[in-house]
Amino acid sequence: MDTTNKNVVTSIISSSIGNVLEWYEYSLYAYFSMVISTLFFPMEDNFVSIILTFSTFAAGLAARPLGGIIFGYIGDKYSRKKMLTLTILMMSVPTLCMGFLPTYQSIGLMAPIILVFLRIIQGVALGGEFGASCVYLYESVPQNKRGFFGSFALTGVGTGLVLSACTIFIVESLFDKEAIHSYAWRIPFFISVIGSFLAFYMRRKLLESPDFLIVQQKHELVSNPLAELFRNYKKSLIGLFAIFLTTQISFFVFFIFGKTMMIDFLNYDSRTAGFYNLLTMVSYTIATMVFGYLSDKINKRYIILLGTLGIFLIVTPFIQSLQSGFTSMILATSLLLGAFIGMTEGTLNPIVAETFPTNIRATSVAFCWNFTSIAFGGVAPLISMWLIEHAGGVSAVAYYLMLACTVTFASTVCVLVRFKVHKPATDTI
Repeated sequence: MDTTNKNVVTSIISSSIGNVLEWYEYSLYAYFSMVISTLFFPMEDNFVSIILTFSTFAAGLAARPLGGIIFGYIGDKYSRKKMLTLTILMMSVPTLCMGFLPTYQSIGLMAPIILVFLRIIQGVALGGEFGASCVYLYESVPQNKRGFFGSFALTGVGTGLVLSACTIFIVESLFDKEAIHSYAWRIPFFISVIGSFLAFYMRRKLLESPDFLIVQQKHELVSNPLAELFRNYKKSLIGLFAIFLTTQISFFVFFIFGKTMMIDFLNYDSRTAGFYNLLTMVSYTIATMVFGYLSDKINKRYIILLGTLGIFLIVTPFIQSLQSGFTSMILATSLLLGAFIGMTEGTLNPIVAETFPTNIRATSVAFCWNFTSIAFGGVAPLISMWLIEHAGGVSAVAYYLMLACTVTFASTVCVLVRFKVHKPATDTI
């Protein structure tokens, strides 16, 4: 293997492992929401406890845009490598602290206060990490394979979710409910520490991305990337937000809130709910790679439209199958739903990255992912719970997502085709 190919492989692995760990750590909180609500938000009304738990989750998401702005600025102004090294540390330390955090019974009100603080720190780190890895992956691979390798950022997300779900599934299989509430829920948080040190070590040895070096050498860096984004790319942002509406809502409703929905509102036991949730995430992860590969050969916009249409058509049968408990139908619709979400998200990172020039790309990509994450995704579990309680039960969640799909499909047809796609910096040599 020559030096160039070796550097590409190292870049892919280093960026992807960070995403895997980030989302493994971040999703642990959502998957253990039932346990956390009992230990840190003890209330007589279980529904209120869960609301408080997911509100804390939303608080962490709310911090993501700040992280995106901070680390996007570092990436566009100074170094892609530096932002990747810093974010992995900022994510891992709070996760370790959460593993040691005393519960409400031990230290009272300080427990949820510290928990919220740790979640916010995690949110800032994740806001920087995801955009950083998306951009670094996109800029560090051959131009004719940027769709495929750019999708690895989302594949890393799916892998992290799958590993998190598998770890929790194993913990729930090995320990009874009393042991899990007592100490076993902390184990998955500790497991991530080894991987975090490995990722930090690998990222210290990364090379700077070729695209950034070219812009830096040409003295084309801008002093305020965020201002440049809003000044010249408003139409592009609106079109991208239309796509993110469906991807973010579907991701957070089914991957983050899905297990809780099945347990609390459809009376599934934790292991069964976790298994169905895991199936959807495995399908999603595979689909991000498949359609990321196809996006280098097929117009990315067609893939987005097809994935959005697929989500629209499958979400109602999926909810109905969960309500009926018909196992074979649940399995089929879970796999299809995960595939359609992966189809839209796996193609999205290359579209976002190629929409903006190199000198504002880190800030722009981070802003798109993080702003829509809180505006559309972070509130999705709370809206879903409100709809379930006040607007007709779990079926209302399907209508919520179908409405988002309608907006995305129509806006993508009308707006996305007008995007100006900027050539990578390497084309200008």
